[in-house]
Amino acid sequence: MSKSLKDIKRKVRKQLKKVYPHFNRLPKKVKKKVLKEICIQVSSAYDDTTEVTAPLHELFNICELPGAIISIDQMQKQIKQRRHAWLFQHLPHRRLKDIKDRELRDIIEMVDWDLINDLLIDRHYTAGKRSLIPVQLFRAELLKHLKYPELSYRKYAATEINNEERKENRVFIGLKRDRQISHSQLSQFRSSVNFGQLTNVMVYFICLFLEKVSLSSSTFDAVDSTELAAKVSPYPLFKLKIGGQYIRFYQDLDADVGTRRAKRDRSRFVVGYRLHTLTVIDAESEMAYPLLSLLAPANHHDSNFLSLLVDFGKQTGLPLKVIAADQAYGEAGETNEIQKKHHVTILNTPKEITKLPLYVDEQTYKVYRNSYCSVAMEYRGKDESFKHEFHCQAQSGECPLQGSCDKVRFIPVDSGVFGQIPSFFPDAKRSSEMRKVAERPFNLIKHRDGLEPLRTKGIVNSTFVAGMANITTLLIETAGYRKKKKNKDVQISLPFCQKAA
Repeated sequence: MSKSLKDIKRKVRKQLKKVYPHFNRLPKKVKKKVLKEICIQVSSAYDDTTEVTAPLHELFNICELPGAIISIDQMQKQIKQRRHAWLFQHLPHRRLKDIKDRELRDIIEMVDWDLINDLLIDRHYTAGKRSLIPVQLFRAELLKHLKYPELSYRKYAATEINNEERKENRVFIGLKRDRQISHSQLSQFRSSVNFGQLTNVMVYFICLFLEKVSLSSSTFDAVDSTELAAKVSPYPLFKLKIGGQYIRFYQDLDADVGTRRAKRDRSRFVVGYRLHTLTVIDAESEMAYPLLSLLAPANHHDSNFLSLLVDFGKQTGLPLKVIAADQAYGEAGETNEIQKKHHVTILNTPKEITKLPLYVDEQTYKVYRNSYCSVAMEYRGKDESFKHEFHCQAQSGECPLQGSCDKVRFIPVDSGVFGQIPSFFPDAKRSSEMRKVAERPFNLIKHRDGLEPLRTKGIVNSTFVAGMANITTLLIETAGYRKKKKNKDVQISLPFCQKAA
């Protein structure tokens, strides 16, 4: 979809939410009528000759990156100060003996819930007028991701929170006997938490993870994405054709249609969102841990979010040095800008459509000065203008053009073999192969944490749920009760596997 069409859809969505704040409650026929009127009105008045000046977060329909984020260093200082303070943990842990689940008990004891409550409190919050504090609603959301991801919020609230027989769950949340939490209260809580508050909470759990889980020195980061199907009808409420392309609107106004990877039992197209995640990979243990995520409608291409994720990671204080990415990410100009701005090297899988430079062997990728040169050149690194520098290795008398050749060649950084790090280097090959490990947490996020399909609507609620899935994954790894034990038993050799005598 072109920028002008994205801008038209942005204006339609903005006007629709302003004029009809309760659009979801309207009958289906009324929704279609309203959409048609506003779409025609906006598209007819739109001038596609003017440059699109809308902010990127509005154009891509994502939550705006917060300006003031508590960095990892600042959060670690806060954690240490609060641990030494004598007024630590204002929230009493009542009846912990009722929590039989060791994982839940450890989570209760290792997390500073007072700090989480402070991060979630709005500046207009008045504690005396509230029967529930934000951290209790946060615990309710966390408990659902930990133990009941398959349940709808309505059923979860009725059977697992408000049921007096579920003492363990109610103690974990911190509910008194006469208190209840409805599914509408959970919905209001999700929509009230802005992206800045959610980011600060995620930074806290990243600090907790880095403190409790020992990563090796051989770590690098990776960027990848996965589709998240929304629980809505795949047929659009209304679609408008402009210049050979369609603008579509679904029951979830923020969702859109995109393509998924080829799967035998799934359709090629999906209506929903794409989750773009920054992951840290431990090369020694071959484990990947999701840290930060951005949620966007499924119709936007992955390449739009590389710079945003790097900016996001740098704002939170992550020590980003090398980021591995697949072919969807990393245009040559973009990777150079990231290198200049953040000193982060993008190791992207070479794009097949990118042609090799002249005088480069297609099999071994050896570089030669010209068509007459028979001696391969030696790589010396990148110069100040981000070009790969090669020097001739010919010995005296070995090359007939020795007197007329400058023995130096520069190859610009591209999106193919000659990326920020040339892909034919052994370390680059190993890192690119290891990058596939970053896809493993997506299966856990979808199935274990209940994001397939999404049980929420709207970009704000869905972003909160996706962030909670990352937090849950880090907490489970920190607690360490769900790790599979390695099978050290020696495999028995079967008779029919042996060679015939």
